[in-house]
Amino acid sequence: MDYLACLIVVLQLSETTGEGRFVDATVKLTNNMNLECVYPKTDGITQMSWVKSIATGKETIAVSHPLYGVHIEDKYKDRVRFINASSRDKSLNFMKTTEADMGLYLCSITFPDGVWEKVVQVIQSDSFEVPVPPTNHTIIEPGGNVTLRCPYSVGGLVQQVMWERIKVDRMDTIVLCNLSEGKTYGSDYQERAMIDCATQESDILVIQNVTSSDSGIYRCRYGGNKTHVMSLTVTSATLEHHWHILLIAGGAAASLLLLVTILIISVTVVYRKKKKRRRIMKVLSKALYSTQTRPSNSYGRSNFRGTPNSRSGVASVSGVMDEIYINYRDFSRKPKTRT
Repeated sequence: MDYLACLIVVLQLSETTGEGRFVDATVKLTNNMNLECVYPKTDGITQMSWVKSIATGKETIAVSHPLYGVHIEDKYKDRVRFINASSRDKSLNFMKTTEADMGLYLCSITFPDGVWEKVVQVIQSDSFEVPVPPTNHTIIEPGGNVTLRCPYSVGGLVQQVMWERIKVDRMDTIVLCNLSEGKTYGSDYQERAMIDCATQESDILVIQNVTSSDSGIYRCRYGGNKTHVMSLTVTSATLEHHWHILLIAGGAAASLLLLVTILIISVTVVYRKKKKRRRIMKVLSKALYSTQTRPSNSYGRSNFRGTPNSRSGVASVSGVMDEIYINYRDFSRKPKTRT
């Protein structure tokens, strides 16, 4: 029996399941879903495993070891894979899921000083809550600490307050603040979330060293079904400044382009109008010129109404006489000399 097979047997005998434990994340069942498990510490990973809680106990899904590689149980081989087993991201990707895949899953990572665990619950899509729109919005730069406030603190009628991070396909528990039991942090926020459940300051949640991945919707639940929703955006001021400059430059360029386009269209319209006007004037000029310069006789005299030509003795039927001049030599008749 190889090392990984022995390790699976040991895990099945020794590991606790997530049954009855604090749930760190709730995931919506989809045909292709991811169970996220990102190791937050800097210590090296000795080994890790994914286990599912079942009616008879537990079953191992997959095991990853730095030296011996990855082993996935035959039942899950064709539809389960590590997204990136070589990094600190030990998330599992499930394909072709069915209702049998609902339940509690435990991601367990062993490091030299102990064990880090995360419990993930998969529920039906119909049971997944859709949060109401946020009532306020907070913007902060990366690396800073953000303070989120809930309308009520623990005490009096409010016995507990739960803070959650809402995503499209899952909800991450940040902290549960209980009046009698104290506080319990979600596995992803143990190192950087702060809240004081023992005082009136329990309505204030501080998340340290935020990054762009912390942007999203946050919700506090209190007094049963009462909720308060807020949104957080983590963005660089320098990046915002660059975007602002780019937007201004883009707007100026678009305005200049629009102005040039309008100018070109205007010039084109004026040119065409002038060209059309010149063409009309040219036609009119030709028509006027042809009217003023009608054909005349060889002496430049136009037809006129007059009397019959005495020389030619020819008159037109209409009574309009055309003068015709004929050049001919005048031969006077001289009497022939008789010889």
